[in-house]
Amino acid sequence: MTRTHLSLLAASCGVGVLNVAMSEIATFQIVRVVLGLLIVFFVPGFALISAVLPGRQFSLSEYLLAGIGASLAMSTTAAVALGAAPIGLSRLSFSVVLGSCTLILSIIAALRTRVHNDPRRKIEDLSNGGES
Repeated sequence: MTRTHLSLLAASCGVGVLNVAMSEIATFQIVRVVLGLLIVFFVPGFALISAVLPGRQFSLSEYLLAGIGASLAMSTTAAVALGAAPIGLSRLSFSVVLGSCTLILSIIAALRTRVHNDPRRKIEDLSNGGES
């Protein structure tokens, strides 16, 4: 994966943290709307796809579509789970769940990307006949 991809993962961590921080702080409505759209429609799915498939090289449109689909699935699952839980579905609980999932998945994706791109790993794989 490229340095751009790692930068996008760092940005997704930032969006996750900002979303949790801004959920109960009085800010401009446009900031909440932009962060909400990003956290519901793209960022968690991008982090999930990057964590699950660290070595795949997708085009930008493939990442965008996969990220949107996975984010919608994660948002729907989180909303249903929070609605059934005693804590309930609120702006704070929803942003904490999606923000923390995004943060955790982004860290996992960055670690897996570094391990996958490690030149020593490729040499070990070749010495083992390509078997992991």
